[in-house]
Amino acid sequence: MDLTKPEYQIRVDRIRATSLGVTVADVAGAAQTLLSGAVPTRFKDGEDFYNIRVRMPEKNVVSRQNVENLIISRSRSGYLRLRDVAQVVQATGPVEILREDQVKEVIIRSDAAEVSVGQALDELKKAMAKVELPGGYEVFYGGQAQMMRDMTRSVVMILGFAFAVLAVQFNSLMLPTLVLSVIPFCLAGTVGALFLTGIPMGSTLIIGILVVIALTVNQGVLLITFAESLRTDDKLSAGEAMITAAKIRLRPVLMLSFCFIAGLIPLALNIEEGGDMLQPMAVGAIGGLAVGVMVTLFLLPSLYLIFTGQMRHHR
Repeated sequence: MDLTKPEYQIRVDRIRATSLGVTVADVAGAAQTLLSGAVPTRFKDGEDFYNIRVRMPEKNVVSRQNVENLIISRSRSGYLRLRDVAQVVQATGPVEILREDQVKEVIIRSDAAEVSVGQALDELKKAMAKVELPGGYEVFYGGQAQMMRDMTRSVVMILGFAFAVLAVQFNSLMLPTLVLSVIPFCLAGTVGALFLTGIPMGSTLIIGILVVIALTVNQGVLLITFAESLRTDDKLSAGEAMITAAKIRLRPVLMLSFCFIAGLIPLALNIEEGGDMLQPMAVGAIGGLAVGVMVTLFLLPSLYLIFTGQMRHHR
């Protein structure tokens, strides 16, 4: 904080003010009205309105004595001087006061160097946990940290809605669980790609994760829907239906995944200025989509066969 601005501070003697029938709010209101002015009405000129501010002439407030002689109205009737209930001292204050939701705040900005935002945030929280804050002070983390927190919450909400929609579509709870259960394997490709390239995780990585989740869920739903349709209409076994569906879905899965990967390559290479922020998203999405092809064509069918075999055995 830059506390170099000279100012006069009014320090109210609360006990004396109470005995004289004056509250701190009365003192503050009177001082603000006399020094900063009050707007009792506005002047209209055509379609424009202009505030009419009533205040003391500036020539009458040029010293500390002038401030001490300000008149304050008493609730018990009568008047008194500001110096009767408060002390005016010369001090220095902040050059700029920032507020959010009417609460004063001090913003401290920093960047994560050679580590991910998540790692830097964890270290910062551990360090702040050892600091004893005075009463009334709180610490909030904004910027990329807040963006990551909000996006993580969004991912959880999206997965919840996706599960609900898929449960209605399949009229089953197990098939949506099967589709969503392969997502962690795709995210392993995201983490692996970032680890191999040495790129730290950034706030935009959540966007890449959303792309991987959306494409994986979409391809998984189409594959299982097609396999279930073959089982119902053509009376095929689970294995035959899944093999047939995977063969037919092979080309669309490869085309869609490779198109996404090709579109993300320029961002991953960080060719233009300002690409540092989007590079983690692109690299993570490429890794997740590459693994997602194998997951959709091999892992998901295997889990589907295991699941349907358990169902048949249970029956």
